[in-house]
Amino acid sequence: MTASVGPKDYFFKGGNFTFEFVFFISSAADVNEQRDLFDAMVRSADSQFRLRRDETRPFSLVVDRWELDAGRRTTEMNEEFVRRVSEAHAVVVLLADQIRPGTKEEIEAVLKGSTVQVSVIWMDRPEDSRKYRALRKYLSDRGSDLAYVKTGPPGSQESICAMVDVITAALADLTHTKRREALFSEAR
Repeated sequence: MTASVGPKDYFFKGGNFTFEFVFFISSAADVNEQRDLFDAMVRSADSQFRLRRDETRPFSLVVDRWELDAGRRTTEMNEEFVRRVSEAHAVVVLLADQIRPGTKEEIEAVLKGSTVQVSVIWMDRPEDSRKYRALRKYLSDRGSDLAYVKTGPPGSQESICAMVDVITAALADLTHTKRREALFSEAR
């Protein structure tokens, strides 16, 4: 393809074929810094794999965040997020003080038979544990369908390591031939 722009003609080179592995971050605003950290870790891992890519394993890692949406008028904003959660490869739920209705709706959508992996990281603040009865009850009620990792408070070494575990588990699947094929199959 040739495009004329000014005095020179520029050729647009066809890009390399890659699969996108999408992490959707679901959380309330009480963990903004942790969302930013998870996003930065995914971008860093993606950059390293892109720079050193094995052509037989063409993938990129992408984070989808609800706060990236442009503001607009809508009656059911969370319907859009539920749709995107269902199309992601992994939903990463970051919890600290609360679980909001939108986050619950996104988790429930994935648990209804989707093939999307759900990783819940509860960054507990033990000093305020009485405050979190609703959150604890929600996670307990879904114990048969939903395993979660309970760590120290947001920003703790435990919580950061739990986020790294989610990313490295995805990378392990992406670099394992049979698991990678299942992740990107038409049946998914």
